[in-house]
Amino acid sequence: MKVTERIAEYAVNLSYRSFPKEVVHQGKRCFLDLIGTTLGGARQPLGEILVKTVKEFGGKPQATILGYGLKTSILNAALVNGATAHALDFDDTHIASIIHPSAPVIPAVLALAEWKGLPGKAALEAFILGFEVETRIGLGMGKKHYDRGWHSTATCGRFGAAAAAGKLLGLDREQMKVALGMAGTQASGLRLVFGTMTKPFHPGKAAFDGLLSAILARRGFTCAPNLIEGPKGYVEVLGVDSRPEPMVKDLGKKYEILNNTFKPYAACLMTHPTIDAVLEMREKYRIRPEDVESIDCEVAKFCLDAAGQSEPRTALAGKFSTYYCAALALAEGAAGEDLFTDEKVLDPKLVALRKKVRAKVVPGYKET
Repeated sequence: MKVTERIAEYAVNLSYRSFPKEVVHQGKRCFLDLIGTTLGGARQPLGEILVKTVKEFGGKPQATILGYGLKTSILNAALVNGATAHALDFDDTHIASIIHPSAPVIPAVLALAEWKGLPGKAALEAFILGFEVETRIGLGMGKKHYDRGWHSTATCGRFGAAAAAGKLLGLDREQMKVALGMAGTQASGLRLVFGTMTKPFHPGKAAFDGLLSAILARRGFTCAPNLIEGPKGYVEVLGVDSRPEPMVKDLGKKYEILNNTFKPYAACLMTHPTIDAVLEMREKYRIRPEDVESIDCEVAKFCLDAAGQSEPRTALAGKFSTYYCAALALAEGAAGEDLFTDEKVLDPKLVALRKKVRAKVVPGYKET
């Protein structure tokens, strides 16, 4: 199956006019959500480090770093905005593909659109395209790709950023195949870094790499034209029981963006069922932390796989700790971003309550 070619052809021929109203509406919601999470994450330590680095090494003032009012090169802007968008782990999630879809794509789109002075419809068209490409590739790669240790937001997000940037640059089909191929050969991102600054660095680097791939493709760079499905290519090397069919199924007919979700809590999505359950029981039975002997959580395997850090020492690690999130929800009756701080995670009362949390995997439970 010529996956790369079919995606490239779809990308080149896609038109904003073909989008149903609900798709456009959802795309706008994604933009608003992503800008909010980016502004919220801009003052996180990783954002300050990245901005300091950008200032030190320079870059033509082509696009804005959100939250700072600083202009830098489009590549640097995509990198920083992509990272700060995911800094709070508060951005949207496409559950079926296990991807945070907006963070790798919208920063690349915003940077390029600002530089070229392109209209909002062009930016929205490119984003929706990128969303559909990355999530379908994620569906084809399957959960075993994630289980093996790959961070799908990073590995698949590069394709979305490349397709979106390529659309804005007006790539033809052959150039788009090159851009997708270059995105695929740069794909990386390992889950071992969850709970550190490097996890949000992943979508920033995906935005950077996808944008660079499209720019180089437009200037005549060459690459394998079948990188996704070819021998020793993306699917064969990074996939586990992966299938190419979902990557192109119903392109232009069904829209995965309509299956996107927005988070109520600034933590790993896999902690949300636990937070919801504890908050509900706290309210219903008027439970006080001092009256609790233990908190027993029955969860899906994937919940502990993604958010099983039992001894978090930082705010970032707390976002990936079912144990901390359960304790936090019980103690505070909330799980807002202001409660994910280094000081809160190390608070002796919360540490003691966290140690009372026991999580048990129940086979057959769904992730959310």
